[in-house]
Amino acid sequence: MYAMKNMLRPRRYFYSFLTSVLLLGTVPAIARTSNGNDFALYFSEAKTKRERSDVLTEAKGRPHFFRYLQIMELEDKSSTGGGIAITAFEPASFMDVKFVVRKRVSLRTLKEDPVSKVGDALAITGVVVGADTNTIIIGPVIVRHKDRLSPKRGKEMLYEVDDSATFYSYTGGKRPVSLTYKDRDLLQHRGRILGQYGKQGWTEFLEQELAKREKARAAAKKAGRSTP
Repeated sequence: MYAMKNMLRPRRYFYSFLTSVLLLGTVPAIARTSNGNDFALYFSEAKTKRERSDVLTEAKGRPHFFRYLQIMELEDKSSTGGGIAITAFEPASFMDVKFVVRKRVSLRTLKEDPVSKVGDALAITGVVVGADTNTIIIGPVIVRHKDRLSPKRGKEMLYEVDDSATFYSYTGGKRPVSLTYKDRDLLQHRGRILGQYGKQGWTEFLEQELAKREKARAAAKKAGRSTP
């Protein structure tokens, strides 16, 4: 398995694509789906245990959309009600993603011709349950579709598809706050604000800046102008 991973590992790159689909029936509808490939990359590149813990805390318990997951191990116990256990390779982070597919529609997707097998790729939505240095554990899972192993050029980036989709979420303060891709420039202040004012300070900074921008955008729209 290790040798196979080394053969398949591409260059690291950020994945940003449409993540507005909600995992209905497993988490509150208020929870917004985040980019699982980005989470995996941020977690794998964290330099300290504290940084990894912070990244995991922000993601844990929320639905994430993963693409390009290559099946490395597959154990089918669906005939006895055990579902299909899958270990997949996430190419941005070189991490394993483990989950069990139990939902009827998702099982049917896996078994549609051609039946999913080791080496194939999947796109899934699932709740992040936990993670260590090598493995991400996903809870209730929906198989969205059979996927390709890597992005193709054009219309794969989030801003190319929907610049209002969630790009970044922070739950370290008293209230969760999310950024869209068009407000990604605010992340340049993250280290400074967290260092000076802590987690709640970062939450309040984002809330205040987003409120200013929404007010400006609303005014520009009313006046028939466009604003970033």
